[in-house]
Amino acid sequence: MEQASLEVSFQDEQLEQAIKEILKKDENAAVTQKDMQSLTLVDLSNRGIKSIQGLQYASNLTYLDLSNNEIDDNMPLKPLTKIRELDISGNQIASIQYLSAMTDMGMLIVNRNQISSIDVIKQLGRLHTFEANDNQISNITALSSATELTWLQLNGNQIVKIQPLSSLTKLKNLELASNLISDLSPLKPLSKSLMSLDIGSNQISDLSELEGMTLMTSLSAENNQIKKLDPLKKMSNLSSLNLTSNLVYNLEPLKSLRELHYLYLADNPVWNLDPIRNHTFDTHYDTGALRYALQLSGNYLDLRSTTKTYQLLNKLGGDGSVYSQLKAQRLLIGSRTAYVGESSFKLNEAPFIASSRTYVPIRFVSERLGSKVGWNQGKQEVTISKDNTTIRWKENEKKANVNGRTVSFDAPLLLKKNGSFIPVRFVSELLGSPVEYMANPKTVIIFEQ
Repeated sequence: MEQASLEVSFQDEQLEQAIKEILKKDENAAVTQKDMQSLTLVDLSNRGIKSIQGLQYASNLTYLDLSNNEIDDNMPLKPLTKIRELDISGNQIASIQYLSAMTDMGMLIVNRNQISSIDVIKQLGRLHTFEANDNQISNITALSSATELTWLQLNGNQIVKIQPLSSLTKLKNLELASNLISDLSPLKPLSKSLMSLDIGSNQISDLSELEGMTLMTSLSAENNQIKKLDPLKKMSNLSSLNLTSNLVYNLEPLKSLRELHYLYLADNPVWNLDPIRNHTFDTHYDTGALRYALQLSGNYLDLRSTTKTYQLLNKLGGDGSVYSQLKAQRLLIGSRTAYVGESSFKLNEAPFIASSRTYVPIRFVSERLGSKVGWNQGKQEVTISKDNTTIRWKENEKKANVNGRTVSFDAPLLLKKNGSFIPVRFVSELLGSPVEYMANPKTVIIFEQ
């Protein structure tokens, strides 16, 4: 009897039934090794399969989909050296070492398993697509040899260092969301290939290493600590930018990005939309629901129905409820006109710079942050009260009393005519409100907490 005519013994009824369906065999008929050798393209996804014993005889397979089953042992795949595309995502696999002989493999998808080592990648020299989202990967050293990769997804792992990616100069799509990454400098050599990058939910504060990536069309960087967008200025092909839940307050660097049609900026301290007033955003209906291409909820925009900002947001087709916005104060150095949103106020004295420190009027700033301000002429002392906190600070002192505790500063409280002025650092540290500076004109922006 020929070896190929031997009956294949399956340990899993679901696998056996699925193979018979593919082979168009009666459920009572035997499956032979020759039958298995006839298979080249096989989809076994979502079949409840626990064991793939028997698949080792399908020696001519080039495409195999085993996704969304209950497989924990992939050893039967070891002899299948002709496979070019393999999907084993959504299983319970802890090791992919048995795939090392699949040297023709171009696409490997192993999402949602318990994989920690990807050393097998060193043997797969033709790999152009690799997806390993939601595993337990921390070391990606093996990727330094995967120089044919054009598509790489490693979302939802435990990756800190990404130095091995610097040699992947053909990479077009890279996804690294939900890891522990803070340093993007290894991506700099990818500037002539990378078109799409997802670095959301990491520990990133600086985008400067992306500055030369002029081919980029899509950048997702939500849930980080990004403040400055200057490195994006020359990304003229950028179409989609997601910066939800960051620290972005100045949109000026986006002014010249005319291809930018999707911009997600919810939960940032954005206070001014003028830099993007000439952009067009692709807000549209999709299956009956309105999909906003410009999202600005949870910012510092003055969206009262009478404001220019409200009119501009409507013109741009953006989403940003007035009830989700906080207030921002703007104080121009040397000007007695201050702003809260688009409302203007006259100050008794203008903010000024002394000894390289920026000073702002304590009563105006504090009261608009919800504090009560008192002045004791005899003690020459300001009292600021909010909730359960009381701050006392005397003129020309470099320390304040906060609920009985002494807090030191490098600049004193100053009196100017009949106004008390505080160094702006006081606002951020003791009143708990973030402060930013704009250079032209010299402006202090204070964000309500």
